[in-house]
Amino acid sequence: MSVRVGLDIGGTKTAALVVNANGRTLAEVTQPTDVTGPDRLVAGVVATVNRALDAAGVTRAELTGIGVGIPGQVDPDSGTVRLAVNLNLREPFPLRDALQKALGAPVALENDVRAAAWGAFNWARATEPLNSLAYLSIGTGIAAGLVLEGRLYRGRRGMAGEVGHIPIDPAGPRCACGSYGCLEAFAAGPAIAAYAAGVVPADGEPLDAARVYELAGAGEPAAARVVARAASYLARGVYLLVMSYDVDKVVLGGGVTRAGMAFERPLRDALTALRADSPLAASMLPEAKVAVVPFDFNAGVIGAVYLTNPV
Repeated sequence: MSVRVGLDIGGTKTAALVVNANGRTLAEVTQPTDVTGPDRLVAGVVATVNRALDAAGVTRAELTGIGVGIPGQVDPDSGTVRLAVNLNLREPFPLRDALQKALGAPVALENDVRAAAWGAFNWARATEPLNSLAYLSIGTGIAAGLVLEGRLYRGRRGMAGEVGHIPIDPAGPRCACGSYGCLEAFAAGPAIAAYAAGVVPADGEPLDAARVYELAGAGEPAAARVVARAASYLARGVYLLVMSYDVDKVVLGGGVTRAGMAFERPLRDALTALRADSPLAASMLPEAKVAVVPFDFNAGVIGAVYLTNPV
């Protein structure tokens, strides 16, 4: 039997998915990520792969390819990653070569959001014909991954899709990038929680974005207003992607979207408002063009598996 492994390496955990030659899932495991240094990171990832192979009942000799999605500035050609601050990888590190040496199989390395975009593209095109897609990830930050003409698009410097750092209101709050009024400063998880602080009754519980959406879903008026505000900015971000790249589909994922309908309903309302204001928006943004990944769909790790195929 031949198997492939997809890895989604994050600052707190690493997920590994093992599939057979037909793409059927054999095992999926998650372990903490060791970020104390590059060598410890590699050792931890190797241990995660070994555990996943054991769970699948296969050996290292049957491993034919490994796809890796990882945050930071990734150069797929050289196999290096840098500026992955949460992983303690600031200087260029040859992660691909290190993993290939340790695991004895070819490794394809990609930025985590682009890997998730590749997963979302393959998920979406299973039910409808698609040639292009933008995947908008909303979590601690906001970024997009792009698939154009059926291929991942990275841009000249690997920064294509960084819409989270496009200012959409210069009078808005300062973003971590240094600019003011970026999309991320309005609608990422920490930004939602920060805006809700002092506005939404917390009842003694930590007021993170998940709690804000939970309260909004339960009908708390102040939380609903905070969520509606974030949704209005996210709708503009979706429209920006559609108008910039004219993609067939926009798929949203990331930690914030896991609020389910408490997230999706106000976003749909905001998109409806955009359509009502503009015949062009109505033409470019039909309701079916926008989707949210299912709660149990890990676009990152599934996309990483697909990285083992040519892109």
